Amino acid sequence: MQFFTQPKRYDDVTTLSNEDLICYCVEVDKKSIVEAIKKGASTLKAIKEATAACTGNECARKNPNKRCCSKEIKQLIELYA
Repeated sequence: MQFFTQPKRYDDVTTLSNEDLICYCVEVDKKSIVEAIKKGASTLKAIKEATAACTGNECARKNPNKRCCSKEIKQLIELYA
């Protein structure tokens, strides 16, 4: 039996596990953001307030995408809100 897994693409949240980081600056994982969304956080501002994600300033250095994580957070909102 062979198992095929989709490779991780850090700009596509559907390829990431719950334990994968979304915000590298303050180390917030996908699961934490999804939980915040399920509790009612449905905007980037609300996610920031609930998890502190997207509040750091080291994106270019720490994030594999070399930019802010807001795009990935917005993807999660679209998927789970």
